[in-house]
Amino acid sequence: MDLVERGEEFSIMQNMLGSCEAGHGGVVLVSGAVASGKTALLRAFGERATAAGALYLQATASEAESDLPLGVMGQLLLGADPVGAEARRAARLVDLMAESAQLRRAQGVFPAVTMSEIPELCAIVLEKARERPVLLSIDDVHHADSHSLECLLYLARRLDVSRILVVLSENSGFLAGNTRLRVDLMRLPGCRNIRLGPLQRQGVAEMISGFGAPGWRTRKLVSDVHRIGGGSPLLTRALIEDHRATAAGSTSSADLVPGEAFVQAVATGLYRSDPATRRTTWALAVAGPEVTLAELGEVLGSSRESLHRSLRALNESGLLDAGWFRHEAGRVAVLGSMEPADRSRLEARVARVLHEHGAAATVVVQHLIAAETVDAPWALRTLIEAAERALADDEVELALTCLRVARDTCTDPRQSLEIRAALTRAGWRVNPSTVAQHLPELGAAALEGRLGTRDTGELVGHLLWFGQVERALDVLGAAERNGAVACGKLGSGGPQGHDCPRRWMTYAYPGFPASARACQGATPEHAQVPEHAPSLARSPHQRAASLMRAVLDGAGDDVVVRAEQILQSTRLDDRTLTALLVALHSLVLADRLDTAAFWCETLLAEATERRAPMWQALLASAKARIELRSGALVAADASARSALDLVPAEGWGVAVVSPVATAVFARTALGGLDEAAAQLSVPVPDAAFQTPDGLLYLRARGHYYLAAGRPYAALDDFLTCGDLMTRWEFDLPALVPWRTDAAQAHLGLGDTSRARALAEEQLALVGPGATAARAVSLRALARTLGAGGRCALLGEAIEILRERGHRLELAYATDELARAQRELGKVGQARTLARKAQQLAAECGIQVPRVAPAEGAGTLAAERPWPPGTRRNTVELSNAELRVATLAVRGHTNRQIADKLCITVSTVEQHLTRAYRKLDVQRRADLAGKLSPLTDPGGREGPASHDDCDRLHVV
Repeated sequence: MDLVERGEEFSIMQNMLGSCEAGHGGVVLVSGAVASGKTALLRAFGERATAAGALYLQATASEAESDLPLGVMGQLLLGADPVGAEARRAARLVDLMAESAQLRRAQGVFPAVTMSEIPELCAIVLEKARERPVLLSIDDVHHADSHSLECLLYLARRLDVSRILVVLSENSGFLAGNTRLRVDLMRLPGCRNIRLGPLQRQGVAEMISGFGAPGWRTRKLVSDVHRIGGGSPLLTRALIEDHRATAAGSTSSADLVPGEAFVQAVATGLYRSDPATRRTTWALAVAGPEVTLAELGEVLGSSRESLHRSLRALNESGLLDAGWFRHEAGRVAVLGSMEPADRSRLEARVARVLHEHGAAATVVVQHLIAAETVDAPWALRTLIEAAERALADDEVELALTCLRVARDTCTDPRQSLEIRAALTRAGWRVNPSTVAQHLPELGAAALEGRLGTRDTGELVGHLLWFGQVERALDVLGAAERNGAVACGKLGSGGPQGHDCPRRWMTYAYPGFPASARACQGATPEHAQVPEHAPSLARSPHQRAASLMRAVLDGAGDDVVVRAEQILQSTRLDDRTLTALLVALHSLVLADRLDTAAFWCETLLAEATERRAPMWQALLASAKARIELRSGALVAADASARSALDLVPAEGWGVAVVSPVATAVFARTALGGLDEAAAQLSVPVPDAAFQTPDGLLYLRARGHYYLAAGRPYAALDDFLTCGDLMTRWEFDLPALVPWRTDAAQAHLGLGDTSRARALAEEQLALVGPGATAARAVSLRALARTLGAGGRCALLGEAIEILRERGHRLELAYATDELARAQRELGKVGQARTLARKAQQLAAECGIQVPRVAPAEGAGTLAAERPWPPGTRRNTVELSNAELRVATLAVRGHTNRQIADKLCITVSTVEQHLTRAYRKLDVQRRADLAGKLSPLTDPGGREGPASHDDCDRLHVV
């Protein structure tokens, strides 16, 4: 099967063997590309000659033995099986070869073979030819040693009167020291040159037929094998073997996939090539398809003629087509054949040449990365430039790889800081937790004034992201004192970056002290940006800050206009993401859920296309909040979980409260209290409760407590929201309607009058506008009234909710109106409304509860009293729980307790919740009956200290 399409060549050789038997010897020189079937042709002809009675003497030259004197001739003579005197002469030759090998290993010199010895050596073959025809076959003669070649020429000049046929094979175009052999042989009258070309499609089809099962010889398979193998018998055989292995376990026709046999065949052909061709193959595989001949020649340090010869040989071998690999598997196999150290050096050389020829930095760095270490100034600059370009092109992994290599090779301390800052910037797009390791070093540099303006601004945002508030303020203060920055001059960047970080803290971190949020060192020209300045003169963050101010001022339609202006004119990137999120959330607060959903989907699709996990996660969290408001509970839960899957919780920093709060709301609404509790176990930084999203978390947890039958714990969370929002001057019912939430808790406790007062207070705050917050307030107020007073309030709430798209709250309001109508005896209207409520509830994925809550966006389940626990005479509280409970009995608020014990408000709430459960009480007033405080000799009630708390006991 290896002799397909070789019939004509075989016939020529057969005719010359016939002439040899008649006493006219000759020479056949078979030329062809590497692995073109020359070896198979020589072997098959040798078998035919042996069958015809000829003496077949065969030798294979090797590059490793090309400097071994008479190495090839020795193989031929030993194969002649000499006896007697011939054996002694052959032995002497073998001894000479052994001596030469020893000297070669020991001293690197070789004994000379005098011209007088050549006739004696060749006489052995000539004497054999008198007995019968002799076939001398030498494969890869281009590797033969010079002494053996002299013997071959000696014999060739006497072939016309002897029965010797010499058949030689060589790789076409091989550059070696045997040019004289070819010249001398080709001028002899009895010499024929046979050139083997690649197999045609018919030859490939015949090889497949010889190997495969019935049905293998399909047109597609033949075409694929011929296209990938280039007609090389060696590669064709390997591809067939790979296909046979793949198809063995498949009942259907499998596609042709080059495998291990193909890889081995490429390596075999590569190492049978001459050194120049081998180096060219390696350099081409490393440099890539865009390399020019001039660049490739410079990498190799070879002439244009040598390069052309090597490329021509590779094209003929079937590995290349028009100067590039026929299949990527061929390139991979070539790269795999290299020693790692050799490849590293070649990658470095390619990088240098491409850089000197002006190639793009992103192209050069591919080779710098593979080379691992290139100690040159230009290499470091190229890595940094490529990282910036890659990040701009959304190739984050490439940017990170470039920066890591630059970090490992940089020796300049200042430049090393810039690289670490760039690493942090790039890594943030993927997962902030992976780059948090750089913050301590960057923070120390910033405090010492060694960090640039842009990097300092980004560092402040990164520190705030992870809740490192004091560190962030220290860095910002140091930068202001050093005169490195002033309000309006600090480069925006990072997750919370802004032109003036302190002004931005007013909205993003309203829980910070006013002194921390006051702009320091603001110059007159930067102290304030006019509201109506041209948009090009105002950054996205300046416009976002202005938008937040409008939200707090209740600007209404102006908020929508400004938000859409930001969304329409701002491209998504690291520096604008926060401004875009502010615009989205502003639309949500303005009850423009459809508009917010459209822009959020648009931005999320772009973030996904640009492969930025952190962007995707933040936008997925925003999407979840929009879906929750619109009543798509299952979708909201899925989006929130998707956000936490894209970036693990530890990478979210203080922002983790946003997706967690939405997931808790949604799961509680859907009745999955266990799943909601699992979300509440996600660690949340204390600094998160100084942000607006922290309010959403407290609210979500409060509604979880309501659904779990813990109204007092819920009331604590709702009132904490109110306390924080009032102190921050951030009292937005559209964000957190804490009054109606608290009213719901009071209704659960039977305190209707307090619930009514809170509902009326919120109704007065939101005003007469048709907002969802007004609808929530109307519904909460209606629940405190009789049936006659509820209908008008619920009717107005339903109209508003239908217009604003709040389906979940609409379902509850409709259900309550149905109940009111039923109480008034209007059964027909009640039945119609009840069916509509059930339909709306089904769209939201829930059942309408028997007693529907006000829009808690989180409870959405029937309220029930806190189930009494089993009373015990003695209950063990931890020291921390005991300290908090005792101070609560003395009338301290949660904030006062937190300040007194140097803990967070969140920790106080957790301790109180556990104390309520253990002591089986439902309100703070009940704690007094459970605790027996010590009194000091002066009659002062304790505890006066932590030690006093430790001595309290529980009744």
